[in-house]
Formats: sequence, C-alpha cells, structure tokens
Amino acid sequence: MKDLIHEKFARLMDEVEALEDDVEQKENNKSVSAQELLNLKEKLAEMRNELKRLSDGCGIH
Repeated sequence: MKDLIHEKFARLMDEVEALEDDVEQKENNKSVSAQELLNLKEKLAEMRNELKRLSDGCGIH
C-alpha cells in the first residue's frame, strides 16, 4: 500500500512542478487574463494541499 501512496505522491509532485512552471510563464505573459491566472493559482493551491496531505500520511517531509 505504501508503494501506491509513494507513486501517487511522486506523480503529484511532477504535476505540481509542471503547474508551477506554467503559472510562472503565464505571470510573465501580458496577454493572459487575470481570471485565467487566478484559476491556475487556485488549482496549484489545491494540488499543493493534496501533496501535503499525502506527505503527512506516508511520512514524507
């Protein structure tokens, strides 16, 4: 079971990193709407919370 949780954690870490890069690029792009950027930041916050929840549950810090 721990292997499955670690696999999910690793996959989520990759997704968070990709979304962080996307947010950074869009912050520097003046043609991106404020709403689109806000939506991405909200999604990033949700993913980070899930990542924290998983890390707390499987002893990864």
